[in-house]
Amino acid sequence: MVAFATLAMALTAAGSGHTQYAMLAGIICAGTILFGITVIVTTVRRDHQDHHNTPNLLQDTWELSPAFARRRGAPRSIEPHQAG
Repeated sequence: MVAFATLAMALTAAGSGHTQYAMLAGIICAGTILFGITVIVTTVRRDHQDHHNTPNLLQDTWELSPAFARRRGAPRSIEPHQAG
């Protein structure tokens, strides 16, 4: 939401001739987008290393795929585990 708001602010400032505000809002927008992408990519990478079924950015629990399913690549789960 911050990225979309600052993108709108940057475009409005650029259209009205306020280049300093446009640059500031553009930098904040780019930084927010990069931070969001970094958080998502690192979460997905960690979940793949731990063999989680789905990315668990906002969940406290996850389900571990059994070894036979991981070998076959099947995304089925058997028993839930607490992240800890």
